[in-house]
Amino acid sequence: MPMTPDSPLDWHTFETAYDVEETWFQLARASLAALGASAFKDQTFSAFAFNAVSFPSISLSLDTDPDSRKRDYYPPDWSNECMEVDVPEMGQLWTDGCARIDSALLELIDAADDEQLGAIEEGYLHSLRKTMVRLETSHAFDQIKTCAGFWTVVTQVDADTDAEERLLEQVRLAAANSDA
Repeated sequence: MPMTPDSPLDWHTFETAYDVEETWFQLARASLAALGASAFKDQTFSAFAFNAVSFPSISLSLDTDPDSRKRDYYPPDWSNECMEVDVPEMGQLWTDGCARIDSALLELIDAADDEQLGAIEEGYLHSLRKTMVRLETSHAFDQIKTCAGFWTVVTQVDADTDAEERLLEQVRLAAANSDA
């Protein structure tokens, strides 16, 4: 669905047209499998983030320090902030798998006014949170070694981590209630 002057400028329509959440879910699962088979296969991870480092790009960030939260390194000083660079197979998965989405998303962003852009960005982050919850509930993280208290978060540069955790928890609760 190429963006046209008559195309709606809202995240929900875009997400549905491009099947964004399903694409991200499948890419994240495949990335975790690649990580679990990589040179990092024996590494124990303490945290995973969808790190929206600069909207609209996503990095897969992982940390190996299980005590970083206790020391208020919050969010952690990710030991592997851009794992898709450290494990090139992961990077290639995302490059290939999101090319169509990324191109159209940039068009959507360029066409949006400030109010629309804010709503698109919030929708984007909400979709990342929904994808994270799907990864958690599908046990996708079982493909890598994790420590007790493994932490997941959707974040941005300079985000309020407490607020980000509350928003992710709201999505978890909504998903649990819809399954009930």
